[in-house]
Amino acid sequence: MSGCGQVSGPPSDKSRNGRRGAERLRTGRMTDRPLDILILEDQGLVRAGMRELIQISEPHARIHEASSYTGAVARLDAGPIDIAFLDIDLRAEKSGLDVLRHLRARETDTRAIMLSGRSDKEIVLECLREGASGYILKDMESDGLFRRALDTVFQGSVFLPASVIGRGGFSPIAPTEPAPVSPESLGIAGRSLEVLYWVCQGLPNKSIARHMGIEEGTVRKDYLPKLFRIFKVVRRTELLIEVSRRGMQIPAPALVGAAVSPPERIGR
Repeated sequence: MSGCGQVSGPPSDKSRNGRRGAERLRTGRMTDRPLDILILEDQGLVRAGMRELIQISEPHARIHEASSYTGAVARLDAGPIDIAFLDIDLRAEKSGLDVLRHLRARETDTRAIMLSGRSDKEIVLECLREGASGYILKDMESDGLFRRALDTVFQGSVFLPASVIGRGGFSPIAPTEPAPVSPESLGIAGRSLEVLYWVCQGLPNKSIARHMGIEEGTVRKDYLPKLFRIFKVVRRTELLIEVSRRGMQIPAPALVGAAVSPPERIGR
């Protein structure tokens, strides 16, 4: 994230309100409660730059900071965090990847976005397998690109490096900007769309089933295979890559706490 202290002017009220509306949809709650965001980064200047950029994209957010694994875990355990930006390159024994594992072991619903200076696909895929729902490179060429990555995250989409979503699956060449694809255009609706939303949040099958009031086996054996067929993939990591590649925004379940709708018929 080069020159992160130099930022362009703030967005208009209209764009701010649009992002806040998108965020309320992402969290699944129609509320004006500010987002609680955690930044785990051991370099103070980088952390301050990130804070400034996040405040431009989400001016009403409550931003919490940590410089170590211990500090991040303590804050996460102290109360709900909506989004955690986790540096995987901490100069310590434990990194942001360990914090991510802590989150998923506790079945916490926090969206985890990984920060790193490394773009090699093996690291990105490992983070996705562990439950991350995005991966942002800290050494992007300009603050404008970093802000676009942040906006993608705050709109509920999956942001991944071009090295992962480039042509051919893992091309190092940055792809052209894709025209966003809607879930409906792929025939994804109802409970299948809800499963896709929770997958994009990085949640494991057990947590998805808990949110939806269904059996874990139904998620694993019915809904996920259906989504895999639609996207022509065989793994959850590949599914996330396709969602990112297509620029898809997956809406949150419209009603939280509402009566569970009956399962839809799953085509075999």
